[in-house]
Amino acid sequence: MKNLFTTSVLAAALLLILSGSSSSGLGTPENYHRFELPFYAQPVDIVYDPAMVIPDPGPLTSISIVKSYRLLTKKPTRVLLNSLLEAKQRYELNDFLFYKLARTSLQVVYGDADQNAREITLFGLLVDAGFDARLTYRGNRVFVNVYTTEDLFEVPIIDTGGRPYANLSCLNGECSGRQRLFILDEHPNPRGRSFGFQLDNWPALGVQATEKQMHFKYHGIQQDIKVTFDRTVVDIMKDYPFIHEYAYLETPLSGTLRSSLLPQLRRYLEPLDERQRIELLVSFTRSAFEYKEDNEYFGHSKPMVPEELFGYSFSDCEDRSALFFALVRDLLNMPMAVVAYDDHLTIAVGTDNITGDSFTYEGKRYVFCDPTGPKDSSRIGQIPPGYENKNFQIIGTYK
Repeated sequence: MKNLFTTSVLAAALLLILSGSSSSGLGTPENYHRFELPFYAQPVDIVYDPAMVIPDPGPLTSISIVKSYRLLTKKPTRVLLNSLLEAKQRYELNDFLFYKLARTSLQVVYGDADQNAREITLFGLLVDAGFDARLTYRGNRVFVNVYTTEDLFEVPIIDTGGRPYANLSCLNGECSGRQRLFILDEHPNPRGRSFGFQLDNWPALGVQATEKQMHFKYHGIQQDIKVTFDRTVVDIMKDYPFIHEYAYLETPLSGTLRSSLLPQLRRYLEPLDERQRIELLVSFTRSAFEYKEDNEYFGHSKPMVPEELFGYSFSDCEDRSALFFALVRDLLNMPMAVVAYDDHLTIAVGTDNITGDSFTYEGKRYVFCDPTGPKDSSRIGQIPPGYENKNFQIIGTYK
């Protein structure tokens, strides 16, 4: 999926490329080039040696691709890689965001031409960064694949040598179908580490603080709060690959949202007992947001991390569950189970003190607390209407 981020970054960075004489103050040799790359809301300094550029391999065969890669290994790519690795550490980027930074930087280095040379160079950078990566090709395109142990959906995966490899060149859906891919025998780092997509922490990129006035009903009485969230998080997730459902629930709130939302909800919760506290949090997730299915709103499936609910006009059951999970975890620190039906996701809270529909899982009693509906209701301890006789599975817990 292409978005304005890539286009604007490329245009801005091309305007900011400086000659080596301008970057001599950085202590780099005069033949190095430097540019400032707008990466989401963060300007990132990138340094590279233009001598690293390789020509396109021409008509694609295993021989022509291997020849291009071996030429690349003789080029001074380490200058760019060191710059990328420094940015990865400074801005606390996970593997996927490091890859995005590398890909966007190469678009500046190479320009619009030589797509396959860019992919081969990206492959080389990932290998040299310590990952197990493989090149595949089909027709006139080369694809970069990385070994990963994480669950991904709607991302092409190949299995070779007993390892699954995700196709990073096909994350925008343009490579759908079961067309045959040719795997290059060249495998320079077979013991390389697994590539990670999990968002355990948000990167330290520039914050785009955005205010939003919100209203919700608690036992029929309207409550008003003003929330500030970080739009940078929303932008990061616009073209993020689909990871396991539980991973969206595990992602933390940004520091911006945490410092804005949690103190306000905490003041509501202080005088309440356990049941009333959970009722207030489900009241918020049920009535502060408008409901619409992903396919109707986005035209495709779009699981959200909690921050995204504040950046869009509509959300669904998966999204409400992610936010409710984060609020119960951060405000109440109570056990939870993530309950998955065929077409619905909900949360049950671990407690022996609240009556209502419940189940026992691994010796712990959990009460249904659906974060999605009924809208404007504060009632908990009820199986979601219409699901009373349906089977479900537990896809994750918080203890």
